[in-house]
Amino acid sequence: MKLKRITPRAGQIYLNHNGETYRCLRVNWRESTAIFRRRQDGWTLTAHNVWEYEDGTIEWDYSTDGHWNRS
Repeated sequence: MKLKRITPRAGQIYLNHNGETYRCLRVNWRESTAIFRRRQDGWTLTAHNVWEYEDGTIEWDYSTDGHWNRS
């Protein structure tokens, strides 16, 4: 399956290739990172180098700063 590198858009909801949905909160295009919050439980992370599959699902190379959202 073909992948292309993307810059996510803040406010948009994405379906991860693993079936979980995430809202993009912020993007730092200089560092190729995006802050995502998993909609099901509030897990928030910094995704590095986001990729999109042909079916529209996304993945990233790795994540850092994972934490539970307090609100």
